[in-house]
Amino acid sequence: MKKQILSLLVAVLVFVGFAGVLSPKTVLAADTIGFVNVQRVFASYPDISSARAAIGLEQKKAQEEFQSKAAGLDDEGKRALDKTLTERIAQREDELMGPIQKKIMAAINKVAKAQGISTVFDSAAIVTGGKDITKDVIDVISK
Repeated sequence: MKKQILSLLVAVLVFVGFAGVLSPKTVLAADTIGFVNVQRVFASYPDISSARAAIGLEQKKAQEEFQSKAAGLDDEGKRALDKTLTERIAQREDELMGPIQKKIMAAINKVAKAQGISTVFDSAAIVTGGKDITKDVIDVISK
């Protein structure tokens, strides 16, 4: 009987010990997760409207070029022209949006590091918990 009580007591102490050891790590992990509303950050980026306008203009020019050249082409020629114009639009979008994306990522990393956050998610992926650093990131990119 004493052995059973002693075994039960040891089991309880081990369980409580593990719970005590694991709980602080779990709390610490929750404190190091942040999230950012990436769409809001992009919308707040200085000159984003001019970049979007330039991409829209490129799309409009490509559409006009396709309409003017497509009439004299067979289906294969139309597909090739469409592919060429789509690649040109994608390249222009990369030229304009690539540097913006890099600056936003750098701002996210800077804010996360300053606040001791090791993991950052897009806010669309968060259900509960974590720290919202969106405003801080917007403040960094606005400078």
